[in-house]
Amino acid sequence: MSESKNQKKWDRDEVVVLVAEYFRTKNMIPKEIDDNYRRISSILRKRESEISGNTFSDVFRNYSGIRMQSGRIRCLDPESKYNGMIVTKIQKEIVDEFMQNPEKIYKEAKAIIAKYEHI
Repeated sequence: MSESKNQKKWDRDEVVVLVAEYFRTKNMIPKEIDDNYRRISSILRKRESEISGNTFSDVFRNYSGIRMQSGRIRCLDPESKYNGMIVTKIQKEIVDEFMQNPEKIYKEAKAIIAKYEHI
C-alpha cells in the first residue's frame, strides 16, 4: 500500500483551517506564509494527538504537506491563475462555503485554532 493510502483523510476542521489561513495569508510576503504553514502544521499535529491519542508519522500534516494542500486550495481561488493540482471534494466544498460567507469560515477556523494552538 502506498503512503498516501495510509495517510488519514483530511476532515472538515482541518480543511476549514487550511482554507481560512490560505485566504488570510495569501497576500503576505513568502516568509510570513511559510511561517504560517509551520504554525498550521503544529496546530493540526497537536489536534490529531489530542483527538486520537495515537502517535503518527513525521510526515503527518507536516510543513511540506500543508504547503502542498495550500497549493490545492490556491487552484480553487478565483483570483489565482495557479492550476493543475487535483483538489478534493471537501476542499472544493469548503472553498465554496468560504466564497459564500468568508466570515463564517474565518470564525470556525479561529475557534479550532484557539482550541489546539496552546496545547
